[in-house]
Amino acid sequence: MNGPTPRAVSFAMLKGGFGKSICANTLGGVLGNRGHNVLVADLDPAGHLSTGLGYYTREDEDKADLGDVLLNETDPQQIIKHPGYGFDFVPALNLERVNDDLARDDVFASDMKLKNELVDPLLGNDYDYILFDVPGSRNKLVNNAVVGAPNAILPLMPAPEALNGLRETSKKLVMDIRQAFDFEILATIPNNLSQRIDQRTKDRNLLEAMNTDPTFAAYLEAGRRADWTGSQPELHDGVDVETVLDEHIPPFARITPDQWEQIDNGDLHLKPGIRHSGEFGDAYEERQPLTAYNPENAQLAHFETLADIVENGGIQA
Repeated sequence: MNGPTPRAVSFAMLKGGFGKSICANTLGGVLGNRGHNVLVADLDPAGHLSTGLGYYTREDEDKADLGDVLLNETDPQQIIKHPGYGFDFVPALNLERVNDDLARDDVFASDMKLKNELVDPLLGNDYDYILFDVPGSRNKLVNNAVVGAPNAILPLMPAPEALNGLRETSKKLVMDIRQAFDFEILATIPNNLSQRIDQRTKDRNLLEAMNTDPTFAAYLEAGRRADWTGSQPELHDGVDVETVLDEHIPPFARITPDQWEQIDNGDLHLKPGIRHSGEFGDAYEERQPLTAYNPENAQLAHFETLADIVENGGIQA
């Protein structure tokens, strides 16, 4: 296949309510609009992503589901839908039962099912990119997602629990999975921002931590260039904090120390990150991604940057 390397991506944040579903369908739409063949899959039993695309059924034992593909050798094409927004889609169906069935299998083998039965047969053959929305708490579906799609995008919101959510993801998922597999965090993205950052606001707190805190950098490098030595991880000696942040924070959210100084002096006015837009919610209510609801929405420029990151396999210097 010519062009960018096929890649499977997971929104593997162990915290719900941070906009993973909207990020998944919006990024899927942007990649699809670039001419790529894209599959988006909802692995969250709650099914918010599925609802936002007009698929409401969560349980129906008479229909083929992901469990049939992973455990019963069903052709993946039997569970793939075609909503018509630039990507194909696997809706959430019978996922609580699927998770339970996976939990009964051999531990290591069951974590490989998604990779072996869905990702490997489809990625590079039928699809250039496969995106997985995952649950906010670790289970067998999450394990399968990070093994099958070892390239993560981690959305964060300006809320007190945001950094704790990243901490839990780093300690309970990223560090663990890196003991056995290569696992890359392609980007961490501040989402749903709306406040000024020249004042002490929640937006400022989040962006300041993302752009200056060595512990934040260590969360992203846990199991690789950082280790947990106590209650928090620490970067290995010689690992540069600014380099780690440059590698993980997209340009639309990256703020350098010099820029912070200019912001505090009133000489620079920025609105970084993916900003709050009522049209994300409006698109959800209309059961379509923002790329279809309003292709001119200004926030889509940031998803174009995320699409570049997915195509390139990381943030380019």
